[in-house]
Amino acid sequence: MEKLRASIQTLCRSALPLGKVMDYLQEDVDAMQRELQLWRGERQQHAEALRAEQSITDGAVEPLRAELAELEQLIRDQQDKICAVKANILRNEEKMQRMVHSVALSSRRKY
Repeated sequence: MEKLRASIQTLCRSALPLGKVMDYLQEDVDAMQRELQLWRGERQQHAEALRAEQSITDGAVEPLRAELAELEQLIRDQQDKICAVKANILRNEEKMQRMVHSVALSSRRKY
């Protein structure tokens, strides 16, 4: 009987700190839940601010994008014109070569 009483007393002495730990545990969980809600709210605010800034940035950049597209088209048009002029120059050079060649042949035949 004495051994059983000693075991019960040991059990009670061990259970009391465990009960206090459980009380503190619930307080900690509650504090962590409040902090989580705080961080979620802050994240939401920052996400909304980011969306607003992104919208402002997109609005400011859109005319520049349109201008860039227009300039790129002008560049392509100029490159096409340059290619056409180069092709015309090559054709003219070929004609001149043929003319020079025919003049050279005709001058050889005369002699």
